[in-house]
Amino acid sequence: MRPSPMAARAASGCSSAALAFFRLRPLARAARLAPAGRSAFGATAACRGRLVDSVLQELRSRRRVRVSARIGLQGTKELSDSKIEKRTIQKGLLLEFHKDSERSLLAVVERPDGKKNWVVTDQNGILSSIKPQQVTYVVPGTMDFDCSRIAEFLEKAQDLLDPTILECAWMELSEKDKSVTVEEFADIVYGSKESLESYCAHFLLSRDIVYFVKVESRGSSIYQPRPSAQVDELLRRKLAKEAADKELEEFVHLLKSAKALPLGSKPPKNSWLMEEKVKQKIESLQAYAVDACNDEQRRMAGNILKAMGFARTSSAALKLLINVGYFPVHVNLDLFRYDVQTTYTEKVLSVAEELLVDCPDLDKHVRKDLPNLRVYAIDVDEADELDDALSATRLPDGRIKVWIHVADPTCFLQPRSILDREAMHRGTSIFLPTATFPMFPERLAMNAMSLQQGTDCRSVSVSVILHPDGSIAEYSIENSVIKPTYMLTYEGATELLYMNLEEEEDLRILQEAASIRAQWRRSQVQSTLL
Repeated sequence: MRPSPMAARAASGCSSAALAFFRLRPLARAARLAPAGRSAFGATAACRGRLVDSVLQELRSRRRVRVSARIGLQGTKELSDSKIEKRTIQKGLLLEFHKDSERSLLAVVERPDGKKNWVVTDQNGILSSIKPQQVTYVVPGTMDFDCSRIAEFLEKAQDLLDPTILECAWMELSEKDKSVTVEEFADIVYGSKESLESYCAHFLLSRDIVYFVKVESRGSSIYQPRPSAQVDELLRRKLAKEAADKELEEFVHLLKSAKALPLGSKPPKNSWLMEEKVKQKIESLQAYAVDACNDEQRRMAGNILKAMGFARTSSAALKLLINVGYFPVHVNLDLFRYDVQTTYTEKVLSVAEELLVDCPDLDKHVRKDLPNLRVYAIDVDEADELDDALSATRLPDGRIKVWIHVADPTCFLQPRSILDREAMHRGTSIFLPTATFPMFPERLAMNAMSLQQGTDCRSVSVSVILHPDGSIAEYSIENSVIKPTYMLTYEGATELLYMNLEEEEDLRILQEAASIRAQWRRSQVQSTLL
């Protein structure tokens, strides 16, 4: 089984020292236990490239024969009990055990604890009772090991724990699909099966997630090289995870920097949305804060909060977004919970400005001019958009005719245009106690699409003729042009009625129409009840 091109490229990342060390020889132990801070491979790595290459080429085939003959490696399908050495736990042995789901520690066995458990002293000097299931490796050749020597043992192990050895060993062992015990692996890469080398081999193999897989765990574990295709996929995942971890680290640094700035110096909200990777993460936090996230956003937000040292809660996400300046201190979360759009793109704003300069009437040929009507727009004092108004007159036969005028924004819009699609997406204007978010850009909504006093305004007018009892005699709907006479509040309209001005006869007719219409409705309710 030959390594794939991707795996070969990965193995080419082995340090030159590791390659030379693995190919040339098992080093003598004295050479391996180099002083702290100095690699055991340093002297070999310092050799000039051409000399090393020529030596490696010559010794490559010799080394394969020598190693195979010495170890007597078996194929994966040829595993036998002879390869598995059952090690019993007893007092004085050095072993590795799972402290919890994230930590493994070295410890020395002190004494039995009941029928199955054992009391051990770990590398931190802590005495605890462990179950046999927690033991992950019994280090060979460590009878009567002194727990005070664990720190020295770990320090020496650091000089031998070169992960690139795994890549090199996998390339060799995968060619013949050979399996190895931990001690055999130690003999191949370190030239010794002694306690230090065996532990280092176990450490590398047990934590490897790419090149080897455990196929037997009775006593001394046996490891098999993974197939090339599987290694390729695992390498791809590993590289992707490393890239994601790096992105997360950079984003957390960005959050911490923004959090440390004074309130007036926080980065603006749009600065978090310029780069796609940053935008995804900040929007994940936002969705998490308002309980409107999908599974991927929940995972991403949880990782960010954990890295920041926060609890994985929506309130923690909200607090973080406020601390970095992304949210204002008094934020209305419902805007985000219901995905209310509060801004417009530059393209939409540009099209709106063009319409304000040049806004042809698409319905001009069917629009009726109503210049002689007195038009009253009545609304609350706080209204930003005035989009409806009323008119009334008395017909020669004494009946009342009422007009309801509604501003006509559709005359500005081509179907499926940018503004039309934007309005369809928003669906409505949003009116809150603290703010208004119109369906169209504000300048367009408040000007051309609203009714303006004393200005010709495009509208849709519904005219209704009432019978004397308030019922509807006839009605019509037509596009029109009106010129609002007054923009009144309800209080202002009431005062104008009390003044009883002759020129405001139409306003009194409106009041009369409202009165007889209300009386007719009450009569209909009474008829229904009867």
